[in-house]
Amino acid sequence: MFSEEYLIWLLMETYIDYVWINFTKREIKYKDSDGHEETITYAFDESGGDLFTLAVTMIQEGVEPDRRHYKL
Repeated sequence: MFSEEYLIWLLMETYIDYVWINFTKREIKYKDSDGHEETITYAFDESGGDLFTLAVTMIQEGVEPDRRHYKL
């Protein structure tokens, strides 16, 4: 699991091509401008919920809507 500081750095230093957000699994998968893909899964506890919410909020603020996919 990544820290808040790493996620901020990631959004600032790397261009995100596309993000898939899976709410049922608390999972975020992204593909960056270098072609790297990574999946981040958050724990089903209070801390994991807080981090997942923070990450989704940051993605919504920093990634264009046509580059996001939500799975409910």
